[in-house]
Amino acid sequence: MGRNKPIYVLAAIMAALAATIGGVSIGLLHQTTFNQSRAELVAAVQSQARLIDAVARFDRRYNQNYPAGASAATISQIEDALGTYNGFGKTGEFVVGKRDGDKIVFILNHRNIQGAKPQPVPIDSDLSEPMRLALSGQSGTVQALDYQGVEVLAAFEPIAELDLGLVAKVNVSEIEAPFYRAGMIVATIAVFAIGLGSWMFFRTTMPILKRLEYQTHKLREEIAERKQTDTDLRKLSQALNQSPNMVFITDLDGTIEYVNPRFTEMTGYTDDEAVGQSPRMLKSGDTPPDYYASMWQNLKSGKEWRGVIKDKRKDGSFFWASMVAAPVVDEHGELSHYIAIHEDITEKKVAEEHTKRARKQAEIANRAKSELIANMSHELRTPLNAIIGFSNSISQQYFGPLGHEKYLEYICDIHDSGQHLLELINDILDVSAIESGKLQLHDDHIVIAELIHASARLIRPRAAKGGLNLNITRTKPDLMILGDSRRLKQVLLNLLSNAVKFTPEGGRVTITTDQNPNGTLCITVADTGIGMDEDELAKAMTQFGQVDSGLDRRHEGTGLGLPLTKSLIELHGGTFQLDSVPSKGTRATIILPKNRVLDSTVVTPLKTKAYGTVTKHRPVQTGFE
Repeated sequence: MGRNKPIYVLAAIMAALAATIGGVSIGLLHQTTFNQSRAELVAAVQSQARLIDAVARFDRRYNQNYPAGASAATISQIEDALGTYNGFGKTGEFVVGKRDGDKIVFILNHRNIQGAKPQPVPIDSDLSEPMRLALSGQSGTVQALDYQGVEVLAAFEPIAELDLGLVAKVNVSEIEAPFYRAGMIVATIAVFAIGLGSWMFFRTTMPILKRLEYQTHKLREEIAERKQTDTDLRKLSQALNQSPNMVFITDLDGTIEYVNPRFTEMTGYTDDEAVGQSPRMLKSGDTPPDYYASMWQNLKSGKEWRGVIKDKRKDGSFFWASMVAAPVVDEHGELSHYIAIHEDITEKKVAEEHTKRARKQAEIANRAKSELIANMSHELRTPLNAIIGFSNSISQQYFGPLGHEKYLEYICDIHDSGQHLLELINDILDVSAIESGKLQLHDDHIVIAELIHASARLIRPRAAKGGLNLNITRTKPDLMILGDSRRLKQVLLNLLSNAVKFTPEGGRVTITTDQNPNGTLCITVADTGIGMDEDELAKAMTQFGQVDSGLDRRHEGTGLGLPLTKSLIELHGGTFQLDSVPSKGTRATIILPKNRVLDSTVVTPLKTKAYGTVTKHRPVQTGFE
């Protein structure tokens, strides 16, 4: 429909034009025919009126003896004359009438001479308008209703000698009938001609229209493509001009053809100074020639190149740039230009240099720390072991009494201090080993109830001395885990020692074990001690961090217990969480993964750690249920 719309519009215009021309032509013919009919009617009525007047004058002079009078003689002659008159057309007739009071009486009409006369009509009626005008003494023509109520074209004349009116009329429908037929014929011919002309025009012009439509479509596509290209070019130009990186484009010989504003900002060279020059003006002299050779080799082979180079500004200062260079090809796939993008990474480069120096210094410090730890392991442990051993022998008085009780008190203090210092050295060595990834776990099958019982047994004397209640609850006697027994015991001793240390007299320390629905094992050490706020809790989890409170000043500590505990649990694949509320207490939660919880009925043949005894894989009664 869309493609043929012009043809349909043209056909409609032709139809309208043909209809207009036909209508105007028929209208002109219609008007001409009406005028001709009017003239014929006027001529006919006037000639008949003169004739009747002449006959009436003759009869008045010579037929006075007619039985009904001279007027009757005249009317009789009119009847005879009209009886033989063929008339005009199928509906044309002469009508003679007179006025009788307020009515018009029709004396005769030539188409019905012998028949009944037309019925009288009121003088003021719309019917028989031509006769009313004739009886009023007027002559002329009119298009009005006759005595039958039919629209007619009539000519009327008065007959003064007889005081009558004469009307010659013909039906309007008879006059217009030929024109209706002509209009139908003309319309039919016009429709046929228009249809034939449209078909021929369609057949003739359709190939032209198709080609024109195709060319119009292609032209629209080209215009749209050009608009899109212009839009893309504007975007590209704006992107290049507003780019935070410097961009320049060269021809295949390396001559600069374009630089963006950022190029001027970074190098100091203006457009006029840079265009037409070679990028060699940016060489710092510190970049090896092989570096540039590799770049040009890539570009000429159609590949992009990336690298970091040192550039020189117009003022002689230098800056580091991350460079991307790429070839540009034309619509035929041939190399036409090269484009280079330089991002200023001077600050990043300086930061990297600082990082390298810091890393190097850290490596030196780490080696120094490793050497220090190695020296501590040897130089400190050897004399400490001697101090601890000899002080223990003296306190036991193996070689006789000391002689005074104060000596025994002092030697016990020496032994305890040496033992504490040895534990501190061991903790530091453990933390260092974990940080360096050198701490290895030695997994055993462990009965968890025996592990907790053994740990609690070592802490009970200290708990009893502080007036504390140490409880072990919900511990399955046959529950076994896979882990490093020495390290897990170290974890429990750290947690129990802290709980006892920071719980005032009359308090409670509770150890609980639960196997979660997901198969993981949860071990909780909770106390009713002094607790910590959020800041103190964060400090306690840092290395050498010690919470400054009233009670902790009465006890020694290294500040490594909790960080070391967390690291050891994470080495087992578990998680460690510490929750605390001031004046309410602290809860330490250990969660070991499912793969470290063993089914006591299906255990691989490993040695089960039972702290001095090798146990069989059967339920163990610990006495803590």
